[in-house]
Amino acid sequence: MAASEFKQLKKIIESDPKEMALFKQDPVKYLEQMKPIEKPWVFMTIVIIVGLVLIASVVLGSIIIFKASDSQTAKVPDFLVGIGSTALGALVGLLAPSPK
Repeated sequence: MAASEFKQLKKIIESDPKEMALFKQDPVKYLEQMKPIEKPWVFMTIVIIVGLVLIASVVLGSIIIFKASDSQTAKVPDFLVGIGSTALGALVGLLAPSPK
């Protein structure tokens, strides 16, 4: 837990007497029931950036193949294939549901 999250938790507990009473009654149970502070924009930003990297690698690979004089022997650089594969794996990992 980051320091900013502790400060936010402290602010929540100190601002509401009911929250303070619940925390004093059983701190462990209170913290277990707390929902994590959600920041969906961070997740969406990561998904968008990784998606753009994947699209860019596909587009650049296609340009390399179609601009080559002989498309049968055209070779996409290994680093471009690696970047595209990594981006695809990252997207699958981010979008797959977590096991319960």
